[in-house]
Amino acid sequence: MRKKRIMSLVLVAAMAMSLLAGCGSADTAAPAAAPADNSAATASDSGDTAETEVAAATAAPAVNHDEELTIEIYDVAANYQGLQAGWYGKVLKDKFNIVLNIIAPQVSGDAASLYQTRTASGNLGDIVILDNADLAECADVGLIADLSGEIQNYPNLMRYEEQIMAFNKGLGDGTHVYAIPTEMNTNGPTAYVEDSVYSCPRMAWDYYQELGAPKMANTDDLLNVLKQMMEAHPTNEAGDKAYAISLWPDWDGTSIETVNQITKWYGQEVNGSILIDTESNIMPLTDKNGAYYRMLKFFFQANQMGLVDPDSATQDWTAACDKMQNKRVYLFWYNWQRGFWNTPARSAERNFYVATPLDDMNVFQASDTYYGSGRVWGVGSQVSDENRARILEFLDWLASPESCMYQHDGIEGVTYVKNADGKYEVTEDGFNRFSSEVLIPEEFGGGNFQDGNNQVNQWIVAGVDTNPETGESYSSDYWATTIAVNQTVTTKEWSERFEGAENEVEYLKNKGMLNPVASINISLVNDTTDISLIRNQCGDIICDSSWKMIFASDEAQFDQMWDDMCTQIEGFGWDQLVEFDTQKYQPVLDARKAAN
Repeated sequence: MRKKRIMSLVLVAAMAMSLLAGCGSADTAAPAAAPADNSAATASDSGDTAETEVAAATAAPAVNHDEELTIEIYDVAANYQGLQAGWYGKVLKDKFNIVLNIIAPQVSGDAASLYQTRTASGNLGDIVILDNADLAECADVGLIADLSGEIQNYPNLMRYEEQIMAFNKGLGDGTHVYAIPTEMNTNGPTAYVEDSVYSCPRMAWDYYQELGAPKMANTDDLLNVLKQMMEAHPTNEAGDKAYAISLWPDWDGTSIETVNQITKWYGQEVNGSILIDTESNIMPLTDKNGAYYRMLKFFFQANQMGLVDPDSATQDWTAACDKMQNKRVYLFWYNWQRGFWNTPARSAERNFYVATPLDDMNVFQASDTYYGSGRVWGVGSQVSDENRARILEFLDWLASPESCMYQHDGIEGVTYVKNADGKYEVTEDGFNRFSSEVLIPEEFGGGNFQDGNNQVNQWIVAGVDTNPETGESYSSDYWATTIAVNQTVTTKEWSERFEGAENEVEYLKNKGMLNPVASINISLVNDTTDISLIRNQCGDIICDSSWKMIFASDEAQFDQMWDDMCTQIEGFGWDQLVEFDTQKYQPVLDARKAAN
């Protein structure tokens, strides 16, 4: 099993450290110093209290900030590696005298090797952000600190006590606290308060309206509309070549991630080697009746029509972002992609990306991540008591309203302001902070907003949670002032086109195309060594074959490549992997059923 492999590596490291100590080594301590997997979900019942042993709250230990502390954070969510600088770095330096050194496996070049090397050393990081199963594994082998005697002393974290204890009940013997889930909220286990779904076709309203805002029954109609857009607008206003669709391979795993995410248009979510639908039915990823095949073929058809960016298979995330920020991509599907372009000023000009649902969609959408999103925060077991107190103080602050405002809204006085009535309002720079360069005054750290933004790229509290100090969400999208300023000609015309709906969620629900499933966040079984090998081998074949299929010369070659891919992976144990994942995700389906 993989766990045994890591345990043996840790033991080897421990033996080596003891030998060094026996030889007179004076320093065996750890050196000072970037669409989560889908094993996520929400605990089964909001009324089910965890049996985790947590002592009565006393008070957090006093912390001395005189010496600068560099915290090494191993972070699977980060798209950046190095020291946190800029305005957010200044916040942390001024408030806590800490510096974050971010270790980002997904930009390291070999994430698996980095993980194995650091776990073998016995020190993965001072703080770790891991997918659920990896954290559980690391806790089992002693790499993660037990916080059960301390965490109750931190009031901001204890606002999410139910969620934290529910998750930790599934770790080890269920009596310790090793993990703090990411993106928790207090809205309730089955609530979905957002006005957009995670994945849906989205296009610029001005270009769509030029074509008469046509009804689109299916993906064929969508491709025809995109073809007309490209013919009318082959470049952006600066004269740079534009594409209907631009993809990137950075996030691929067992299969192409950008294909995985649009399977949600048709009621299925990719989880490793399987597809799970809104009714909790399971089928293999390779089933031709499934959404992975269907949406892979959608991208193939798009390329046949000349709609796909030829750099898609080789460009990185940064290059793709640059194109989105310069209106060189005409189809978005993630709801957060809109932030690369949309502003109220552009909405007033009709130059604004909006949802353009297809009539045959059945959207897979999980409810708000009340219990967490599938990743967790932990503290390394090698951290000294003094430094652990400083880290816990920092983590507690991350769950505070002050920190959440920095995380989700930026800098008061720069990206948002507080009005006389106590309500917050986004500034022009705030609306533009992700779509263009916004310079930060030197008093706040200088540089531009994005370079200085929180590069950890993961948070404890979700933006949809309610700020107890304002009664509004942390996400500025749902502030009354933002809703008011966004009532423009675009939103009016969009509503008229989509049958009077106020937003895409209302429209999809009204049309019977959206019924959110319960969000489940439990720790699932990790891969054995054999399964890990099968997953890696099959994943390499599926990703390589899928990219080739998108750029296949014709439909006959596409189908032949699909059949060849399926034959190849069967020889590497694909059926065994599907059986493993089917059993692995059954607890999610059981918990989802219990939550409804």
